[in-house]
Amino acid sequence: MLSESKLISYMSNDECYAVHLLEGQKIIHDLVLIHELKGQGFLFYRDCVLASLTLIALLKHGETLGFYIDSENPYYAFKVEMSEHGHMRTLILPNDFQEFPKSINGRARVTKMVKGQSPYNSIVELKGSNPCSSVNQIIDESYQLKGRVLLSPSSDQAALIMKLPRKSWDKNEVLPEGIPLDEFSSQFESNLETIFNQGSNSEEEINEEMAKLDFMLLKSKEVSFKCSCSRERMVAGVSSLLGSHTIDEIFLKDESIETKCDYCNTYYQIMKSEILATIPQ
Repeated sequence: MLSESKLISYMSNDECYAVHLLEGQKIIHDLVLIHELKGQGFLFYRDCVLASLTLIALLKHGETLGFYIDSENPYYAFKVEMSEHGHMRTLILPNDFQEFPKSINGRARVTKMVKGQSPYNSIVELKGSNPCSSVNQIIDESYQLKGRVLLSPSSDQAALIMKLPRKSWDKNEVLPEGIPLDEFSSQFESNLETIFNQGSNSEEEINEEMAKLDFMLLKSKEVSFKCSCSRERMVAGVSSLLGSHTIDEIFLKDESIETKCDYCNTYYQIMKSEILATIPQ
């Protein structure tokens, strides 16, 4: 049985770089069971999920993040929502998407939310992008950080490499800048191949390999699929249609309708009497 997926954070012994490694086998396994995508469509969906979930490493306490791709050519919509706690839900539309696009042309949007505050929204244009470069654009343009996502070609794993700020409390002390990000990423990608090729689901084994690369463990958190849908939310959603439709237009001649959550494919039977009960008398 697979262990829960984890996002494991490390720092280089020289304190110049952080690496956030996503071990995503359990997540991808769960998505295979939930969604009907097959073949090339699912492989592309997998890449989008793994690359984007590394952004959990950038979330602060209490924050949630939505990452969305609206592609014009080919046409599809990818959505993933994640929290600082490691909970996520995701989908790709249309449900029968069967392509592995060579490039993405459209827009990527991030919405960061903190309870009690207005959401932060950022949009970037995608031209000839791929799942990794789309996330990298968000890191560069929205977060304005020096980071790169690396995606494993052989296992359900990804890594976010971040260049750490070089600051000192002593204003007279000059800290070395270290290797530039592009150069370090190129070098470290070859080092990561050992971990990616092993495809281990064991945090202990991954920690041992990262220690060999002179990286110390900082923390790890479980990352798991968790949908926030509920019967109450579905009833509220159907009730909201009353603003533009009559109750008879919604239910026709039936006493119930069937609704489905696109994220987890859970079906809900909503009774006409439930919706009538929400109408103010």
